[in-house]
Amino acid sequence: MTELRNVIESKVSDKEFEDGKKNFPIKFWNKEHLYYYRIYREVVGEIPAPEKGQKICDCCGAGMALNDFHCKTCGDVLEWKEVN
Repeated sequence: MTELRNVIESKVSDKEFEDGKKNFPIKFWNKEHLYYYRIYREVVGEIPAPEKGQKICDCCGAGMALNDFHCKTCGDVLEWKEVN
């Protein structure tokens, strides 16, 4: 898994990562996260806006059920951040 992450991160330059952080409405954790976000946009499209009665993911802005702690769109884990 570590080797795969290294390969994926090598596909995104430092400049691309910095540009991605400025140009996309996502709080990217690392280059791997940006890499997968590009694939998401290519295959799925834009991140869906939250619907009425949903909370908003702090990382990507997608809607989440009120009792969710894991964003199904970007993978952000709310409880993990609260513990660490």
